[in-house]
Amino acid sequence: MVKTKLVDGLLSDGAKLLNELDRQNFPVESMFWIHLPDEDYWRLVIASPEVTRRGSAAEYRHLNGLLGEIELAGITLEDISLLDPDSSQFRSLRSLASGSSRLAAGSEWVEMEDAIVYRWNGASASAELSCELSLIELKQLWEAERRLSNLPALLIRADNGRVTLRFHPQHGHRDGIADVKTQFQIALHRKHPDCRITWLAKL
Repeated sequence: MVKTKLVDGLLSDGAKLLNELDRQNFPVESMFWIHLPDEDYWRLVIASPEVTRRGSAAEYRHLNGLLGEIELAGITLEDISLLDPDSSQFRSLRSLASGSSRLAAGSEWVEMEDAIVYRWNGASASAELSCELSLIELKQLWEAERRLSNLPALLIRADNGRVTLRFHPQHGHRDGIADVKTQFQIALHRKHPDCRITWLAKL
C-alpha cells in the first residue's frame, strides 16, 4: 500500500534495499523517497539504466524477486517507481526533491522537507585492498583524515576486500568522486602503510 507517512523503519528499509541492490550489482543511478503533495503519499523512486536497457516490466520483475529475498519493515513493490534515469518523469521527480528544504543529514541519507535522499547520482570509485579492514576501520580512517582537511563526507562500502566510495547525499548532485582517490589513499597509508590499494576502472 502507498505510504501516507514515513517512519524510521521505512527510512532504514530504503538504505538496506539500496545496499542490497549494490551488493547484487543492480545499477542504481539515483534513489530517494519523495512526497507527492497532490496525492499526499510517499513514493520510493529508483532510477536505473537497466530500465533503459531491458525495459521497465523486466526490471520490476527483477526488483520484486530481490524484495522477496530480504527482510524489510514495510516497503513493497507498490511503493516503488522504477524509472529510466533519462526519462522526463524521473527528471521531474528529482527536480521536486532538489527543491525541498534540507532538514538533517543521517549516516546514510539526507532528510529534506519533502524528500529522503539516499543517492543523487551514480558516481563512485572502487578499489581492491591487499589488507583486510572492516567497514568500521575504513570509516574511522576517513573521518580522521577529514579532521585534518576540508574533505567531503563519504558513504563507504566494503565487501570481500573491495571498497567502494560515494559522496554522501548531503553534498547534493556532486560529481568528481575520482578526486578523492588520492586523499583516501593517503588516509589508508597513515594507518596501514603496508596496505596496497588498486583502483578499478569503471565499466
